[in-house]
Amino acid sequence: MLTLPDTIRSLAREQQGLVTRRQLYDAGVTSAQVRWAAQRNWRLVHRDVFSLTTGRLDPLQQLHAAQLFAGPDAHLASLSAVRWHGVSAVPDDGVRRFLVPWNRDGRNAPGVAVRRTKRMETRPWYRGPLTVTSPARAVVDAARLLRGDDVRALIFEAVQRRIVRLDQLVVEVEAGAVRGSAAVRAAVEEVAGGAWSLPESDLADVFASSRILPTPLFNPVLTGPDGSALPSPDALFVEAFLAVQVHSRRHHLFEDDWERTLRADTALGAAGIPLMAFSPHTIRSDGARLLQSVERAYLSRLGAVPPPGVIWSRRPV
Repeated sequence: MLTLPDTIRSLAREQQGLVTRRQLYDAGVTSAQVRWAAQRNWRLVHRDVFSLTTGRLDPLQQLHAAQLFAGPDAHLASLSAVRWHGVSAVPDDGVRRFLVPWNRDGRNAPGVAVRRTKRMETRPWYRGPLTVTSPARAVVDAARLLRGDDVRALIFEAVQRRIVRLDQLVVEVEAGAVRGSAAVRAAVEEVAGGAWSLPESDLADVFASSRILPTPLFNPVLTGPDGSALPSPDALFVEAFLAVQVHSRRHHLFEDDWERTLRADTALGAAGIPLMAFSPHTIRSDGARLLQSVERAYLSRLGAVPPPGVIWSRRPV
């Protein structure tokens, strides 16, 4: 059994039981000792990256092993980074993606993709052995790899859950390459317009086709007579003080979100705010009928004022 120096044992604890060949050599472990242990007690995870046990690596260990393989100047990026930051609306293809400086050799391994860039993150996040691109850089880079509604879902979730601010996304999009950014720019513009989810964006498209309805406020800020915050409906036609809500289990990220939506309906009704609710399926499959029902309700209430003490304002983005 190879007895490792204290420096290596301490380093392995910080790195989830993982070390690199270079770290071993720097601590005085010889190549013959590394070879002997790798054949008996260790596991070669990637080229020059060892696990000091032969057991299966958990997801966090796999991520740290990929970071060690990519190198100390590599930044966890793109789809891998947005998942690390907590965004769920991205596919997991099992590949851990990293950025390295342009003058570095980009090298890949099974499950690890290393891409060279001339624009490294200037303020990455350091979390133990991991170096992670900022939320804005991660979201924009990931969005460039996606298509269609996947791009929009990523942008919507990242902003709605306050993983990144809209202004940070705008700066990042402008700083990056123009090529491949059209879908990202469009999704950012949708969020800037007030839509925070795919169904809300679809609802906005339906409303935009109307010759009767004005542009509503999306996700407005409402306060009650006592100054406390009221739930924010998905859309509010101020001219008729008519609220519209999208009800969807699928597009609410967690069960708590669904329960919160139901409580919001109750609270808005108790405050005297009329509410119309629709499902994403109705919005997409029967938008014309939905629009007619909202137009009728709008015309019947046109000129209505907010309930006593209720105050509305635009939500800052």
